[in-house]
Amino acid sequence: MLLANTAEAGGGMEGFGVPSNMDFYGGGSVGMTSQDGACNAVENSLSTSTGCKDADTGYKIFAGTRLKPSDTSGTLPVLGVEAGYINFGESSGSGDLYGSTSRKGNPENIIGSTASSSELTGLYAAGVAFMPVAPRTEILAKAGVMRWNQENNYKQTVAGDPLDNLNQSTSTSESGFGGLLGVGAQYQMTDNLAVRGEYERGFGIGKDANKTDPSLLSVGAVFSTY
Repeated sequence: MLLANTAEAGGGMEGFGVPSNMDFYGGGSVGMTSQDGACNAVENSLSTSTGCKDADTGYKIFAGTRLKPSDTSGTLPVLGVEAGYINFGESSGSGDLYGSTSRKGNPENIIGSTASSSELTGLYAAGVAFMPVAPRTEILAKAGVMRWNQENNYKQTVAGDPLDNLNQSTSTSESGFGGLLGVGAQYQMTDNLAVRGEYERGFGIGKDANKTDPSLLSVGAVFSTY
Protein backbone atom coordinates (compact mmCIF):
# COMPACT_ATOMS: atom_id res chain seq x y z
CA MET A 1 0.00 0.00 0.00
CA LEU A 2 2.87 2.39 0.80
CA LEU A 3 4.46 1.71 -2.60
CA ALA A 4 1.15 2.21 -4.39
CA ASN A 5 0.34 5.47 -2.56
CA THR A 6 3.80 6.86 -3.21
CA ALA A 7 3.54 5.98 -6.89
CA GLU A 8 0.11 7.55 -7.29
CA ALA A 9 1.26 10.70 -5.57
CA GLY A 10 4.30 11.35 -7.72
CA GLY A 11 5.10 8.34 -9.88
CA GLY A 12 8.37 7.76 -8.03
CA MET A 13 10.32 8.43 -4.84
CA GLU A 14 12.51 11.33 -5.90
CA GLY A 15 11.19 13.36 -2.97
CA PHE A 16 12.87 10.92 -0.61
CA GLY A 17 16.31 11.40 -2.20
CA VAL A 18 16.00 8.31 -4.42
CA PRO A 19 17.36 8.63 -8.00
CA SER A 20 14.66 9.00 -10.66
CA ASN A 21 15.85 5.90 -12.51
CA MET A 22 15.35 3.65 -9.45
CA ASP A 23 11.98 1.97 -8.89
CA PHE A 24 10.79 -0.12 -5.96
CA TYR A 25 8.34 -2.99 -5.93
CA GLY A 26 6.87 -5.62 -3.65
CA GLY A 27 4.41 -8.46 -3.94
CA GLY A 28 3.37 -11.99 -3.16
CA SER A 29 2.76 -15.27 -4.98
CA VAL A 30 1.20 -18.64 -4.29
CA GLY A 31 1.62 -21.95 -6.11
CA MET A 32 2.76 -25.56 -6.09
CA THR A 33 6.02 -26.79 -4.56
CA SER A 34 8.12 -29.90 -5.03
CA GLN A 35 10.99 -31.24 -2.90
CA ASP A 36 12.97 -33.73 -4.99
CA GLY A 37 14.69 -36.32 -2.83
CA ALA A 38 12.72 -35.29 0.25
CA CYS A 39 11.59 -38.83 1.07
CA ASN A 40 15.09 -40.31 1.31
CA ALA A 41 14.90 -39.99 5.11
CA VAL A 42 12.95 -43.29 5.30
CA GLU A 43 15.42 -45.11 3.03
CA ASN A 44 18.31 -46.69 4.95
CA SER A 45 19.98 -50.05 5.53
CA LEU A 46 17.00 -51.37 7.50
CA SER A 47 14.01 -49.76 5.80
CA THR A 48 12.47 -49.25 2.38
CA SER A 49 10.11 -46.52 1.23
CA THR A 50 6.43 -47.39 0.82
CA GLY A 51 5.00 -43.91 0.31
CA CYS A 52 6.13 -40.38 -0.49
CA LYS A 53 4.49 -36.96 -0.57
CA ASP A 54 6.98 -34.44 -1.95
CA ALA A 55 4.52 -31.86 -3.38
CA ASP A 56 2.59 -29.21 -1.46
CA THR A 57 1.16 -25.71 -1.67
CA GLY A 58 3.69 -22.94 -1.10
CA TYR A 59 3.95 -19.18 -1.20
CA LYS A 60 6.40 -16.31 -1.13
CA ILE A 61 6.57 -12.60 -0.37
CA PHE A 62 9.21 -10.37 -1.91
CA ALA A 63 10.46 -6.83 -2.44
CA GLY A 64 13.05 -5.33 -4.72
CA THR A 65 14.40 -2.40 -6.66
CA ARG A 66 15.42 -2.00 -10.29
CA LEU A 67 17.57 0.49 -12.15
CA LYS A 68 16.27 1.46 -15.57
CA PRO A 69 18.81 2.13 -18.33
CA SER A 70 18.99 5.58 -19.88
CA ASP A 71 17.97 4.02 -23.22
CA THR A 72 14.19 4.34 -23.61
CA SER A 73 13.74 2.17 -26.69
CA GLY A 74 12.73 -0.79 -24.53
CA THR A 75 15.30 -3.10 -26.11
CA LEU A 76 17.77 -3.29 -23.22
CA PRO A 77 17.36 -5.41 -20.07
CA VAL A 78 16.50 -3.79 -16.75
CA LEU A 79 18.68 -4.90 -13.85
CA GLY A 80 17.72 -5.06 -10.21
CA VAL A 81 17.99 -6.84 -6.88
CA GLU A 82 15.29 -8.70 -4.98
CA ALA A 83 14.88 -10.26 -1.53
CA GLY A 84 12.11 -12.43 -0.18
CA TYR A 85 10.76 -15.27 1.92
CA ILE A 86 9.70 -18.62 0.42
CA ASN A 87 7.66 -21.31 2.16
CA PHE A 88 8.13 -24.62 0.33
CA GLY A 89 5.53 -26.43 2.45
CA GLU A 90 5.92 -29.92 3.89
CA SER A 91 7.09 -33.26 2.52
CA SER A 92 6.56 -36.64 4.14
CA GLY A 93 7.44 -40.29 3.63
CA SER A 94 6.68 -43.72 5.08
CA GLY A 95 8.49 -47.05 4.99
CA ASP A 96 8.77 -50.64 6.19
CA LEU A 97 11.33 -51.56 8.83
CA TYR A 98 13.24 -54.88 8.73
CA GLY A 99 15.01 -56.77 11.51
CA SER A 100 18.41 -56.87 9.81
CA THR A 101 20.15 -55.91 6.60
CA SER A 102 20.22 -59.51 5.39
CA ARG A 103 16.46 -59.84 5.86
CA LYS A 104 15.60 -56.57 4.11
CA GLY A 105 13.25 -56.91 1.15
CA ASN A 106 11.29 -59.94 2.34
CA PRO A 107 7.76 -58.92 3.41
CA GLU A 108 7.79 -61.71 6.01
CA ASN A 109 10.68 -60.00 7.83
CA ILE A 110 8.96 -56.63 8.40
CA ILE A 111 9.06 -55.77 12.12
CA GLY A 112 7.72 -52.23 12.06
CA SER A 113 7.35 -48.97 10.17
CA THR A 114 9.11 -45.65 9.67
CA ALA A 115 7.74 -42.17 8.98
CA SER A 116 9.38 -38.84 8.25
CA SER A 117 8.27 -35.26 7.60
CA SER A 118 10.09 -32.06 6.75
CA GLU A 119 9.04 -28.40 6.56
CA LEU A 120 11.26 -26.11 4.48
CA THR A 121 11.46 -22.31 4.32
CA GLY A 122 14.05 -19.88 3.02
CA LEU A 123 15.14 -16.24 2.90
CA TYR A 124 16.78 -15.23 -0.38
CA ALA A 125 18.62 -12.36 -2.05
CA ALA A 126 19.10 -12.37 -5.80
CA GLY A 127 20.04 -10.31 -8.79
CA VAL A 128 17.25 -10.00 -11.37
CA ALA A 129 17.23 -9.12 -15.06
CA PHE A 130 14.00 -7.99 -16.76
CA MET A 131 13.84 -8.12 -20.57
CA PRO A 132 10.97 -6.47 -22.55
CA VAL A 133 9.55 -8.86 -25.16
CA ALA A 134 6.19 -7.23 -26.03
CA PRO A 135 4.13 -4.19 -25.02
CA ARG A 136 3.68 -4.26 -21.24
CA THR A 137 5.29 -7.72 -21.11
CA GLU A 138 8.74 -8.78 -19.99
CA ILE A 139 10.54 -11.97 -19.08
CA LEU A 140 12.79 -12.21 -16.05
CA ALA A 141 15.62 -14.33 -14.73
CA LYS A 142 17.19 -14.37 -11.28
CA ALA A 143 20.18 -15.91 -9.54
CA GLY A 144 21.07 -15.64 -5.90
CA VAL A 145 21.63 -17.25 -2.53
CA MET A 146 19.11 -18.62 -0.04
CA ARG A 147 19.36 -19.05 3.71
CA TRP A 148 17.22 -22.15 4.28
CA ASN A 149 15.69 -23.63 7.41
CA GLN A 150 14.43 -27.21 7.65
CA GLU A 151 12.35 -28.73 10.47
CA ASN A 152 12.66 -32.54 10.33
CA ASN A 153 10.83 -35.32 12.15
CA TYR A 154 11.57 -39.05 12.06
CA LYS A 155 9.69 -41.87 13.80
CA GLN A 156 10.44 -45.59 13.94
CA THR A 157 7.78 -47.87 15.40
CA VAL A 158 8.24 -51.56 16.25
CA ALA A 159 5.33 -53.67 17.43
CA GLY A 160 5.93 -56.03 20.32
CA ASP A 161 9.07 -54.31 21.64
CA PRO A 162 8.76 -54.71 25.44
CA LEU A 163 12.04 -52.92 26.17
CA ASP A 164 11.15 -50.08 23.81
CA ASN A 165 14.75 -49.99 22.59
CA LEU A 166 13.86 -50.10 18.89
CA ASN A 167 11.22 -47.38 18.90
CA GLN A 168 12.62 -43.98 17.98
CA SER A 169 11.26 -40.48 17.61
CA THR A 170 13.56 -37.59 16.74
CA SER A 171 13.14 -33.95 15.74
CA THR A 172 15.91 -31.80 14.29
CA SER A 173 16.24 -28.27 13.00
CA GLU A 174 18.82 -27.62 10.29
CA SER A 175 19.85 -24.45 8.46
CA GLY A 176 22.42 -23.36 5.93
CA PHE A 177 23.02 -21.60 2.63
CA GLY A 178 22.21 -22.79 -0.88
CA GLY A 179 21.71 -21.41 -4.37
CA LEU A 180 18.53 -20.15 -6.03
CA LEU A 181 17.69 -19.78 -9.74
CA GLY A 182 14.44 -18.56 -11.27
CA VAL A 183 12.74 -17.65 -14.54
CA GLY A 184 9.38 -16.09 -15.25
CA ALA A 185 7.25 -13.56 -17.08
CA GLN A 186 5.53 -10.38 -15.97
CA TYR A 187 2.61 -8.48 -17.49
CA GLN A 188 2.02 -4.85 -16.55
CA MET A 189 -1.74 -4.40 -16.05
CA THR A 190 -1.49 -0.77 -14.88
CA ASP A 191 1.38 1.61 -14.14
CA ASN A 192 1.57 0.26 -10.60
CA LEU A 193 0.23 -3.31 -10.84
CA ALA A 194 1.67 -6.33 -12.64
CA VAL A 195 0.95 -10.05 -12.70
CA ARG A 196 3.97 -12.36 -12.43
CA GLY A 197 4.33 -16.07 -13.15
CA GLU A 198 7.57 -17.66 -12.00
CA TYR A 199 9.48 -20.91 -11.51
CA GLU A 200 12.21 -20.98 -8.85
CA ARG A 201 14.51 -23.83 -7.82
CA GLY A 202 16.90 -24.17 -4.91
CA PHE A 203 20.19 -26.08 -4.91
CA GLY A 204 22.32 -27.48 -2.10
CA ILE A 205 19.43 -27.48 0.39
CA GLY A 206 19.25 -29.74 3.45
CA LYS A 207 21.75 -32.09 5.05
CA ASP A 208 22.43 -35.83 4.98
CA ALA A 209 19.23 -37.84 4.44
CA ASN A 210 17.16 -34.65 4.26
CA LYS A 211 18.93 -33.17 1.24
CA THR A 212 16.51 -31.86 -1.38
CA ASP A 213 16.23 -29.62 -4.44
CA PRO A 214 13.03 -27.65 -3.76
CA SER A 215 11.08 -25.74 -6.39
CA LEU A 216 8.12 -23.36 -6.49
CA LEU A 217 5.85 -22.69 -9.48
CA SER A 218 3.77 -19.65 -8.59
CA VAL A 219 1.54 -16.82 -9.79
CA GLY A 220 1.19 -13.52 -7.98
CA ALA A 221 0.84 -9.76 -8.00
CA VAL A 222 3.54 -7.07 -8.01
CA PHE A 223 2.92 -3.52 -6.78
CA SER A 224 5.50 -0.94 -7.81
CA THR A 225 6.47 2.73 -8.05
CA TYR A 226 6.70 2.70 -11.88
